[in-house]
Amino acid sequence: MLDEIFDVVIDEVAKLVPDVVWGAIFLVTGALVTMTGVTMVLGMTTLNGSVRLGGLLTAVGLLLIVGPLVARYR
Repeated sequence: MLDEIFDVVIDEVAKLVPDVVWGAIFLVTGALVTMTGVTMVLGMTTLNGSVRLGGLLTAVGLLLIVGPLVARYR
């Protein structure tokens, strides 16, 4: 019951926001995550994280950037 309510609410919110806005949100978020990951890998940040976490953040950020670009040009 609760999952059906969440499904309806999320579906309605997704319909209200245009695809261009979703793409922009993913691009900006991906850029920030990639930037954080690269600085962690290079050891230029004051965040207490490992190189593995930096690599993971870099990979996730690149996927967030590439996803909307592929969807747009497809």
